[in-house]
Amino acid sequence: MPWFRKNKDAGNPPAGGSSSRAIQHTFRQYTAETEQQMIQDREALEAGRLPDGAVKRVQRTVARELPWMSTLAIPDLYLADELRMTPLVQVAGSCFYNAASDMNGRIYLDSNYDAANLVYAYYRAKREAVERMLMEARMAEAHAVVDAQFRFSRQQSLVECTVIGTAVRFEGLRPPKVPLVSPLSGEEFYKLWQIGWMPVNYCLGYHWHCMPVGYSTRAIVSSWNFYNQELTSVTTRFSDTRRYAVEKMVQDAQGGPRVDGFVGVQVTTAIEETELTIFAGYQGGFGGFGMMGNGITIDGTFYPFGPEGSVEVPAYNLEFFATGAGVARLQPGRLTPGDIGTYLAALE
Repeated sequence: MPWFRKNKDAGNPPAGGSSSRAIQHTFRQYTAETEQQMIQDREALEAGRLPDGAVKRVQRTVARELPWMSTLAIPDLYLADELRMTPLVQVAGSCFYNAASDMNGRIYLDSNYDAANLVYAYYRAKREAVERMLMEARMAEAHAVVDAQFRFSRQQSLVECTVIGTAVRFEGLRPPKVPLVSPLSGEEFYKLWQIGWMPVNYCLGYHWHCMPVGYSTRAIVSSWNFYNQELTSVTTRFSDTRRYAVEKMVQDAQGGPRVDGFVGVQVTTAIEETELTIFAGYQGGFGGFGMMGNGITIDGTFYPFGPEGSVEVPAYNLEFFATGAGVARLQPGRLTPGDIGTYLAALE
């Protein structure tokens, strides 16, 4: 079983930044009403329910005992009114999910040197956060959550997904069993409806691969290399990482309403140097890596195992992260309330 180790300083603020200034802040510390209430909130989440505080907030807002809040900007709100789309309540969901790692926080890799547990953590965090947000939207009898703003972050093996959006109701239509989710704004909804497209969900494409390399690859980026030269092996493996992420994005879209395409796709990529620990007896899945009794050959370079039966080899972490709004084409022209009602009824 191999694993990779990230730079121990990764994620920390740079020296001399704002964190080095003596600035005092006052924070309000969260405390539950009672210890019993805290236990009940945790039990509710573990059982797939919402905490009492979230339930009361949604119920009181829908009953107009509290003012509603919205992520929509003023121009979006104007166009939402043109579409007979009524904002109901701001809804939210979050999940913190830990990927499997060892006691030192190093993330395990599978036989293909993919961080499969980390990839799973991203999708599980997204799924739980979206489901909790939709539970609030269903309580409000909403048709959709629009302008859903997603935030992903990671600290070592801990992945966070938080989403906040505006639950809306389409005038004169029966709410679907599962509300639609879209990161698109009210203006973007308006424009898509004019040409027959319906925003239906939010999709994630993510993959992480750790690529061991030999001295021939590392020599290309060394200070002693005076030639223009491409790292073809890294380029090829990064293309594979991108392909796997896109395939996962398509799979993510297949878990809900039909998706004909993605709009507003945002892509983030990263390539960083790291070290990979490989143990004797491990059988990797990539060609070109030869395992022998006393070491492993990677990229034409032989790395002998140490007395403890392992060896650290240079590697690159390759990460591809993409998100987008899934949309479905309902008809060539402008959508009418009847078209939307028929589509929502077909989802049940």
